[in-house]
Amino acid sequence: MACTGSGVQIPSAPQKLVKFLYIKEIYLQTKELIGSQFLIAVISVLQVSYVVKQLGVENFGTVTLIITLPSLIFRATHSRNSDVTLLALKKGQNIFTDSLFFDFFIGLFSFTVCFLTFYSELGHYFGIQKITPIILFYLFSRIVQTFSETSKAILIFNGKMKSFSFLEFITVLIRFLSILFLFRVDPSIENYLISQTIYSSTYGLLGIYLATKYAKIQLINFESLSIYFKRIKKSYGKLRFDQIVGLIPQHLDVILLGVISDISSVGIYKFAKKLIEPINYIVVTFNPWLQNKLKDSSSSFEINVFFKKILLPLSCLISIMYVGFGKKIISILGSDEFSDSYIPMLILLIGFIFYLYTFWIRQYLLFNDLITFHAYGRLIYSGVFLLLAIPLAQIYSSRGIAISLSSAMVLQKSYEYLIYKKKLKS
Repeated sequence: MACTGSGVQIPSAPQKLVKFLYIKEIYLQTKELIGSQFLIAVISVLQVSYVVKQLGVENFGTVTLIITLPSLIFRATHSRNSDVTLLALKKGQNIFTDSLFFDFFIGLFSFTVCFLTFYSELGHYFGIQKITPIILFYLFSRIVQTFSETSKAILIFNGKMKSFSFLEFITVLIRFLSILFLFRVDPSIENYLISQTIYSSTYGLLGIYLATKYAKIQLINFESLSIYFKRIKKSYGKLRFDQIVGLIPQHLDVILLGVISDISSVGIYKFAKKLIEPINYIVVTFNPWLQNKLKDSSSSFEINVFFKKILLPLSCLISIMYVGFGKKIISILGSDEFSDSYIPMLILLIGFIFYLYTFWIRQYLLFNDLITFHAYGRLIYSGVFLLLAIPLAQIYSSRGIAISLSSAMVLQKSYEYLIYKKKLKS
């Protein structure tokens, strides 16, 4: 280390070089993911900007409620099922066809639950007055999208980050172009759902096509399915528990706000949350890369170095951008109707930055058969959110929901870090 005249130490030239080489190494390993997720983030921000300007606060709030239930149900049964497939692939056998069949089975189950809920009186709470053909096509496309979980696992396992990145990027681009085209005809809720249908269908089918380059499709037989189900039973159960307990704050927030407050508040809050979501794309960038690193038990990957040299400076840069330019971003991407999104956005920023600091813990727990502790953390997440959400939303509306969500995220991740220190770090 070198010292300045004031006694402050600065990194010496060799240390700077080591840091630069480390960042360069990470970049070279993840450049496809970084490029695709950056473009996805840009497209997603442009998309939400275009949609909110075309639909307005109330219609944007309405379409948010409509897609909330399918997102909740399908994610409860299938989200991150790629992790289950990834663990099964470590056994060294071809499970591609069996896994796709399982995707279809749980997708069909989710479709049935969504249809029955929309058909019942509960549908009114999700903005559904009647089930239209467009809604049915949208729900069916979510079944097709479930195939992407198996496909992503195949690509991650084989280290095909370029194909993984292509799948993520091209489907988001197709959705955006669909919205632009359909909204030129009629900027309506129906056309937004059609664009989502195109996205989900493309995601599932393109995923299968890319995965077939690295795995063979075989005839389905009862014996192989039976063996596959036995193999994934334990991991699937743990991951479902982990996902379900964490879904309450992620989707119930807009439902609670819609019931407690009004549709406009839902639109304000959802816009704020959409503006914060680019932080998730950073996590999505590093997750498959980290999984590929950790799938080998002999991996010498040092997370402390990654945190200090990558995550910490990145989070500081992001925070400065949102705090300093947040109001300007809202005025450019939204309209005067969404000016109240600034404070909820900053509140959510706290929770999402903390998530960025600690997202890697889940992968360590997963590959060390400790994912149950992540589920316990999500129980804390859901419990804290439910405890705070109703009273705070009644008092502070969208700001109250944002406070509830951020508080829950910070407490969950704090617990997971303690588990990591106790079970793995030691």
